[in-house]
Amino acid sequence: MSWRKLLLLLPVVPALALLASVWLPFVNAERLWFGMPSLYVWVGGWVLSLTPALAAVEWGLFRHRERAMAGEGQ
Repeated sequence: MSWRKLLLLLPVVPALALLASVWLPFVNAERLWFGMPSLYVWVGGWVLSLTPALAAVEWGLFRHRERAMAGEGQ
């Protein structure tokens, strides 16, 4: 399996962490992290990490295709 196909799995990690947040006992509890409820911090962190993961897929996978197609046209 090439690194480009493995790159597609990168956004799956934050998505699974967001889906599992309700069932994780250390996240879904009545405690504060950084002065906020732990669930808010957990979800906010994974949402912020989802954007670089999607950008890595965009630049790594689709930009490679654009460069390859531009090279064929010359």
